[in-house]
Amino acid sequence: MLSVVSVCDPNPMQRPMNNHGVTHRWRKQRLRMKRAESLWLAMHPDDPPLSPIRGIARVMSRVGNYQKLIDLVPSPMNGICLCQGNFTLMTDDLPSVIRHFGEQKKIHFLHIRDVQGKPEKFEEAFHDDGHTDLVECLRAYRDIGFDGVCRPDHYPKMGDEGFNDEHGIARVFAVGYLKGLREAVYAER
Repeated sequence: MLSVVSVCDPNPMQRPMNNHGVTHRWRKQRLRMKRAESLWLAMHPDDPPLSPIRGIARVMSRVGNYQKLIDLVPSPMNGICLCQGNFTLMTDDLPSVIRHFGEQKKIHFLHIRDVQGKPEKFEEAFHDDGHTDLVECLRAYRDIGFDGVCRPDHYPKMGDEGFNDEHGIARVFAVGYLKGLREAVYAER
């Protein structure tokens, strides 16, 4: 059975850094340990993808740094959490990024979310109302054969401050919308 974990180093500035700004030795040690446990590492992007913030460098804020991370520790266990909300703030062509990492089988965990705005000032958006062309993204996942863990992630609050959303209406909308799009896209073949 495959287990998938989304992890990040809580104190990256406290670990020995290589010239790429990625915690190479820490990740390499964890991958040796995780291989024995059949767990996969999936690095989540900095949220928001900006560096520095409050004077602290953040290394997972550019698409190119993800390829460096993968190249630093070659292992099938070493991969990424493709958080669409963050990645769409890093690129104007998210489907090509999905294909790039997907063809390498490095997308281990998927957060489908959407945003409006720029990294410096963005807001969560409903899945049908953000920057992302979700249909094209789902086609990219289909084309690369992605069959890993996927979940909707972040959505705007519905109603005003007094609205008690005990049923999670925004979450229900997200799940239904994504399931419907996925079924339509996968039926195209």
